[in-house]
Amino acid sequence: MTVSNVPLAPDGFSRPAAVVNGIHPGPLLVAQKGDNFDIEVTNDLTDPSMTLDTSIHWHGIFQRGTTWADGPEGVSQCPIPPNGTSFRYKFSTGDQAGSFWYHSHFGNQYCDGVRGPIVVYDRDDPHQGMYDEDNENTVITLTDWYHTVNVQPGTPPAATLINGVGRSLDPSSASVPLAVVNVQQNRTYRFRLISLSCDANFRFSIDNHNLTVIEADGEATVPTEPVAGIQIFAGQRYSFILHANQAIGNYWIRANPDLAPLSNQFQGGVNSAILRYATAPEVEPTTPLPPMIQFLRESDLHPFANPRAPGLPQIDGNDFNKTFDVNFDMGTRRFSMNNVSWVAPSTPILLQILSGRNASELMPQGSIVPLGRNQVVQLNITSVSGVATPHPFHLHGHSFSVIKSADNDTFNFDNPVRRDVVSIGGVGQYAVIRFVTDNPGPWIFHCHIEPHLSVGLAVVFVEDFENILPSNPIPQSWRDLCDAFERSRSTLPAALPQV
Repeated sequence: MTVSNVPLAPDGFSRPAAVVNGIHPGPLLVAQKGDNFDIEVTNDLTDPSMTLDTSIHWHGIFQRGTTWADGPEGVSQCPIPPNGTSFRYKFSTGDQAGSFWYHSHFGNQYCDGVRGPIVVYDRDDPHQGMYDEDNENTVITLTDWYHTVNVQPGTPPAATLINGVGRSLDPSSASVPLAVVNVQQNRTYRFRLISLSCDANFRFSIDNHNLTVIEADGEATVPTEPVAGIQIFAGQRYSFILHANQAIGNYWIRANPDLAPLSNQFQGGVNSAILRYATAPEVEPTTPLPPMIQFLRESDLHPFANPRAPGLPQIDGNDFNKTFDVNFDMGTRRFSMNNVSWVAPSTPILLQILSGRNASELMPQGSIVPLGRNQVVQLNITSVSGVATPHPFHLHGHSFSVIKSADNDTFNFDNPVRRDVVSIGGVGQYAVIRFVTDNPGPWIFHCHIEPHLSVGLAVVFVEDFENILPSNPIPQSWRDLCDAFERSRSTLPAALPQV
């Protein structure tokens, strides 16, 4: 994989971008359950208007035994400097299968284009009898797109891109060809909906078609009752079954973002793509905007296997309980968790551990949460500020059981959905999650609205400190990368200033 700068005009407006292998989204990575990845990333970035260092996170992959390959700056690696520097990521899919993605985890770089989908197939998929097709043509990516580089909090999006293309509200965008998803009448499809979003969440639907969800964030679910739409937050993924049982024709695919000025706009194909039946004319759909439709509720998702949440089936049935209050300081323009704003340390936490620091000495101290081995951890996350809510939180190194969704006041210990990104809702709402500390490493827990992470919305769990190094043999190439990064500082700033 080569990360470089190219001009892009996915909505008809040309702007500089940072991409993988010259395209956006980056190439689809495909594997089978149990496969090993061996990916060399080369940094050929040259445009100083954007960040020039990079690192890649393999979103949703647990990195058991390879925490050094997880990717986030300041946590598990030194950045890859430009001028052709390469770093090789090696990790296993283990027993994971499903829909994942990769993206830069340096500054706000992935908002400029460094991102792409991953699918890990399972030859023994428990749902394979429900569909006829599941391949590269049934992957649907969503993202918000901006006309400015180095996106900051509050920047309005210019377009919604579906499979890499879309239209803005500018009349000059009206001629941009929309993405077309092809189906054959009376066949069934497993579509993999992957949010590569920088900020927006989307309400996704396909006119005249219902969707049956069978996966959330790499975890197989009990098939849901058919729903008319899915709300998907930054970083989340869903697989759904679609029956192509309508009349041959063209139907609007809609991805309605929550951000102005694009929200609720569909005129001229904005926020849209096309579902096209075989032999239908190659024209844009005329299907009308549906009335109010029923969207999937997160609390209606249930794991296909091992559904019980860890711990005892009661609110205090955990070993470690912590509440995080998300706030925003209007003076500093920074987010915080329990009044501490995350700032990525100049020395990655894993390098601090390798250098011999004790757990109590790790920096930044106010943002480090130590966790013991094989504990049931319960986190209660809520917003006390209404600025830029709702926040979708992602945990590295784990999936978790959502024992209380923001959209439901009831606790579920018997069969709560397992996933790795959860919305905590708005002010007055909250989410409660549980996971077991069975994967030693420093794992960041952060808002996946990327500009919010860059202004402080994260903490790091240092899990099973004593076993991090014994469980994660660190290759010499990882140490060499830190040396290369330090040498590059004499000629290159580490990152653009964040405001």
